[in-house]
Amino acid sequence: MTGGRALRAEILKLLSLPATSFTLFGTLAVSVILATAFARQGVSPVGYTQAGFLVLGVVAVTSEYSGGQIHRTLTAMPRRITLQLAKMGALLIVAVPAAVLTALAGGPWSDVVGASAYLALTTVFSAAVATVVRWSVPAVAGLLGYYFIVGPLLHGRATFADYLPDAASHDVRSLGGSAVVLGWALVAVGISAITFHRRDA
Repeated sequence: MTGGRALRAEILKLLSLPATSFTLFGTLAVSVILATAFARQGVSPVGYTQAGFLVLGVVAVTSEYSGGQIHRTLTAMPRRITLQLAKMGALLIVAVPAAVLTALAGGPWSDVVGASAYLALTTVFSAAVATVVRWSVPAVAGLLGYYFIVGPLLHGRATFADYLPDAASHDVRSLGGSAVVLGWALVAVGISAITFHRRDA
């Protein structure tokens, strides 16, 4: 199976997961509610709606490890690094339109581009982390714990906090923040591809 066919297969597989639709529609609904609640305060709800994209990234990966689906996938596509990159590419393709819709529903127009990029890249980052962890509960717990507890505590208190994965969530219009999360996503995908290549399924 070539890289292009692997990408198409991963997109179809991702879209067929009930959890994908549930997470995407749930996140969009929450964004609309939060946008309405925060409209008068001028606050973007991206910091809250990112939870749905974190869960989406984890579910997209860990769902294959239940029921032995990963073995069937590897039989069809034994080239693991190509497969992992196809998974991340498929997830990004699915996450981008969802992120745009969420940003449109959940914040001012000036934040749409930055918020969309941040949410989509965060989805890929969480998927890469989940590839290394392999189990949904520890992956979700760890990511949510960092993004909603550790990250906010560090922001404004530590100089290095501006270079952490959640940096752009504090100012979605910041190009520097977007570059930081892009860098983290690329590093995480690279580590996940190497891990997936070397480890038994």
